[in-house]
Amino acid sequence: MKKNYLVGLFVVLISISFSCSRGSNDASNGLNVMGPVQVTSESYPFNGADHTVVPQNIAFSGYIEEEYFVSGKANVYDYDTAGKVIVKHADAPYTTRILVRRPADTSRFSGNVVLELNNPTKMFDMDLQWMFCRDFFIENGDIWVGITVKPIALKALQKFNPDRYKSLSMDNPAPPDERCEIKPSTLNDTAKETENGLAWDIVSQIGKLLKGREDSNPLKGYDVKYLIATGYSQTGGYLTTYINLIHPLDTAKMADGRPIFDGYMIGDGDAFMVPINQCVDALPPGETNVTIKPSGVPVISVVTQGVLNSTIIARRPDSDDPVDRFRRYEIPGAAHVNKKSMDNSPNSADSAKAGVPDLVSKCEGVDQYGVTDFPIEFFMNSAYQNLYSWIRTGTLPPKAEPIVTEKAPEKNGITIKLDEHENALGGVRHPYVEAPVATYFGNSKALDEASGFFCSLAGYRVPFDAEKIKALYPAKEDYLKKVYDVTDKLVAGRLLTESDGERIKTAAKDVNAW
Repeated sequence: MKKNYLVGLFVVLISISFSCSRGSNDASNGLNVMGPVQVTSESYPFNGADHTVVPQNIAFSGYIEEEYFVSGKANVYDYDTAGKVIVKHADAPYTTRILVRRPADTSRFSGNVVLELNNPTKMFDMDLQWMFCRDFFIENGDIWVGITVKPIALKALQKFNPDRYKSLSMDNPAPPDERCEIKPSTLNDTAKETENGLAWDIVSQIGKLLKGREDSNPLKGYDVKYLIATGYSQTGGYLTTYINLIHPLDTAKMADGRPIFDGYMIGDGDAFMVPINQCVDALPPGETNVTIKPSGVPVISVVTQGVLNSTIIARRPDSDDPVDRFRRYEIPGAAHVNKKSMDNSPNSADSAKAGVPDLVSKCEGVDQYGVTDFPIEFFMNSAYQNLYSWIRTGTLPPKAEPIVTEKAPEKNGITIKLDEHENALGGVRHPYVEAPVATYFGNSKALDEASGFFCSLAGYRVPFDAEKIKALYPAKEDYLKKVYDVTDKLVAGRLLTESDGERIKTAAKDVNAW
């Protein structure tokens, strides 16, 4: 199957011109901000909302999308022999881009800004938390900002439109003869000429920009009260590194000493750390495992069943301690990749222009049933809602049990315990497993060597036949009552938003087996 679905969009020639209404320098942050960059039919942002596989009409919801280029100077960090973070190279110049999606009417703004580190795993930007949680952000009136954080993604932008993105750079500040040999990696996406470790100060500096009052702030005119950093998968790992190593630094604080970020939301990425620079190991000297450390601000992590085998090492106790506010929610039936994230990916024509054409993946289960439609976004939406309340009012989020597992030494990992329908036990007990009409598989098996990575992340759903559904629920009313009861309990317990609870109830009415 294709990672992106076919769309009727044509490849266009590219040209560029700039609107420099905010092409100014931010003296307090040392940043130069250019934009919003003009959009034409021939020159538009890569990963723009209206150029996804299923185009998103955010204007219909009263939202505006703008692109800006941000230039500054970032440190490259390293560890000393004791594992303390030090500066390896200071003031390395960079230029990256941000996408801003905001309510056109400032009175609709919630006060929350969600700053996402765009995921570069496909070698180009993917705004995965926006893909999943767009409806929640728009309903809530939040502003979303996405940052390009990795050189490989800048390279894709420049392939996509050499003129529009020619100014972007994350060059390696080390002299050529002092650059390290690139470490082998799963993605093979690092080059000597660029430096992945510029990301940390880029994130901090753009966070300061968005929270500040300077004329160059793309959010000028909006009363920004709270700033949340988020990432998914690889950039969830970026956040784990940021929380543990960068958040304590002075460079991650505002002028008054408060943290730039008021909270963190990690999607399926709390079990690994990204190396602080591309020449070193991910863990500092003396550390042997990945655990989210106390940061003084709330941190929520949402984990899918699909990657639990590799993320279980990050399990740690929930905490209400003011210096270590933490929650982890494990979602049975959820896969790392679902249909909604694929529908909201860059369309096939644009990804091909960025140098990454669609690949055909062959996965057992997915080939027959398609990529799962399990709504992991519902549980991330409630996590955001709880994070906002924790930050604003100190309201403690609910707790949930982990998915039930047992050690499996022969598999070098764990086995997830299943019920009689082959759905996972434990975790957040939602209607899809408490009132099931299908079995949800968190990942699939590759049918050829090239499909292994994708299939390990993509789940699928096997519906029950009508006979089994009627055996479980003799009448449709029985099924609906069970769904409604479980849903209402989750909404009351703040593990589902009211809106998503209504979506679940509406979808349940479409089940027709009687």
